[in-house]
Amino acid sequence: MTVLHLPCALTLLLLAGCQPLWNAANQSALKADVRALLKKAAVEPQHLACRMVDLTRNATCTLRMSSSETASVVRTLALKSIQRSSSPPAPHAQRMELAGRSCVAGTTGSIITFGLGNRPGSLRLSSGTAFESLMLSFNQSTGQACVQVSYAYG
Repeated sequence: MTVLHLPCALTLLLLAGCQPLWNAANQSALKADVRALLKKAAVEPQHLACRMVDLTRNATCTLRMSSSETASVVRTLALKSIQRSSSPPAPHAQRMELAGRSCVAGTTGSIITFGLGNRPGSLRLSSGTAFESLMLSFNQSTGQACVQVSYAYG
């Protein structure tokens, strides 16, 4: 390898390595924040798995919830129903599309979706952390849920 190719190869290696490092560095705090948010609704998430999306402030978590737990989260956080066929889509749904399709989108069954955007007070945690937006998709047939969040700037 020539001296000129070495810096290019190192740069590519570092760029490829940033995303996993970003995810690993933020995963435990993300899980704690999502747990704290759901705790407001007296929900202790089961099988919570979270990941940051690329190198953004967006994240997605999968978990299992009952219909009554989902209703409690929707009520407590004042989430609004999102109709998938609505035109134009809700602004917070448009923002969350950046995080990719819902974690439950590929599953079969009756999926309901709720969301909230514009940094509402219900998405602020006692730690000072705040989410800009949240979208919750719930598969009523399987109990599989997906929470997609976007962290607010300072």
